[in-house]
Amino acid sequence: MANTRSSTLSIRLKPATKKRLARLAKTSGRSSNFLIADAVESYVADQEKMLAEVRHADRKVKSGHYIRHEDMKAWLLSWGTDHELPLPKCVCGAAHDEPACR
Repeated sequence: MANTRSSTLSIRLKPATKKRLARLAKTSGRSSNFLIADAVESYVADQEKMLAEVRHADRKVKSGHYIRHEDMKAWLLSWGTDHELPLPKCVCGAAHDEPACR
């Protein structure tokens, strides 16, 4: 953690989790505080990325650029069969890899 400015936050852990955290801190040579702060930073970054991707997907759906569930399901179920289907088209009619659908 390069940024030394921080603020205090209190959390409650189950006793068993607290013991596991203490063992992990000792084994890794890091403090429990470092491990918790690192875990929270990773979690927040992952959640921000996931929410941004959900918002992007929502905008694509609202603009009419998506593949219908039924078409995608049929395509996926055809994988490995003698009658594998081509990649379904976007509901707008374009191929999914065309710039209009990106």
